[in-house]
Amino acid sequence: MTILGPLNLPSAIPYHASQMYSRNVTTFLCHLIKNGALTIDTTDEITRETLVTHDGRVVNRRVQQALGMPEASAETALKQTR
Repeated sequence: MTILGPLNLPSAIPYHASQMYSRNVTTFLCHLIKNGALTIDTTDEITRETLVTHDGRVVNRRVQQALGMPEASAETALKQTR
């Protein structure tokens, strides 16, 4: 049996956290890019729920609440921008 006891465990954590974060960002951006162009598909759940603004309007319900704006559903706000 071998017991491992790294002396400086915290120094190893940020590296892996940074790797995980960068992979998540890369995966998200790859999800938004279709045929080499940024594609905002508001029918896609991931895109719709992470979209904050669209055509100059705040379309994210949580951001609307945080800004003290009158709440409109994200779908209503997105339809108004079309």
